[in-house]
This record gives sequence, structure tokens and C-alpha cells, in this order.
Amino acid sequence: MVLRSDNYYRDLAANAVRQAGIEEPPVSTRLVADRLGVSVVEAQMPPWFASALIYEDGMPAILINSSREPHIQVAALGHALGHLIVVLDDPAAGYPKDALTNHHDADLIAEELETPNFMVTDQAQKWFNDYRYLARLFGVSEKRMLEKMGALGIIKNRGLIWDY
Repeated sequence: MVLRSDNYYRDLAANAVRQAGIEEPPVSTRLVADRLGVSVVEAQMPPWFASALIYEDGMPAILINSSREPHIQVAALGHALGHLIVVLDDPAAGYPKDALTNHHDADLIAEELETPNFMVTDQAQKWFNDYRYLARLFGVSEKRMLEKMGALGIIKNRGLIWDY
């Protein structure tokens, strides 16, 4: 298996968002799944369960626990989509078979599906780096948006970067 950088996986997610035709937030991970031809099956499951990759009529599908909170469902769907996107990019990668498998790449893709770098940067410029508004716009917590904007260099520890 080829080693890939974190940015490589973020680019895979950004391309999936663009291919789904999503240009404005919030990003619908369900629409991304639909555009990839992956069905999403909802079922009430035990509280410890979030999602799983399953097969439906010989094709991959994603099972989501409908009794979990909406933000958990979105994160779980993004993570499962992350595994599928990795396999679509490199069929030799395979699906994870156990909990001990490294899920770092799927986590990166899930995060990027929810708050794509290109979209956060664009919206931050449009809305004067207002992380509170951007958090509501993307449907994430203010803390999560602050972390994302910090990682992108839009916000520094001592305030905002004004480049316009």
C-alpha cells in the first residue's frame, strides 16, 4: 500500500464534494453518498453503534444508527464514506475489518466532507472571518470552526488575519 499525506486524503474529499455539485455550505454527506452511488440505510440500533459498511444487493451501503444524535450520524456517515472513497481511489487499500485498523484517513476525509478547506476559506472571506456565523452556516460547533480556521491559518492565537 502506498503511503499518502493528509493533504492527499483531504483532496479526495474535496473532489467528492465538487463532483457532487456542492458549492455552498452546508455540505450534505448524503448527497455525496448518492453521487457516489452508495445507499444509506437507517435503522435503530444499540446506543454504542454509530455506522457500518454493509453490502446491499452486492453493492456497498452504509448503515447508520437512526437513534443517535444528528451530529453523530453526520460524522459516522462521513467516516464510512471516507473508507469508501479511499477504496474507490485505490482498490488495493481494502475495507477495515476490525477496530484496530488505522482509521486516520477516513477521519480526515470525514472532517473534510463536513468542512472542506476550499469552502471554509471562501466563506470566511465572504463573511469577514466570523467563525460563529460560519459554524452555523456549516452546521458545526463554534469550537470546531475555530479549530478549522486556525488550521487553515485564517485565525491565529491572537486574533484574525485580515487579508482584504
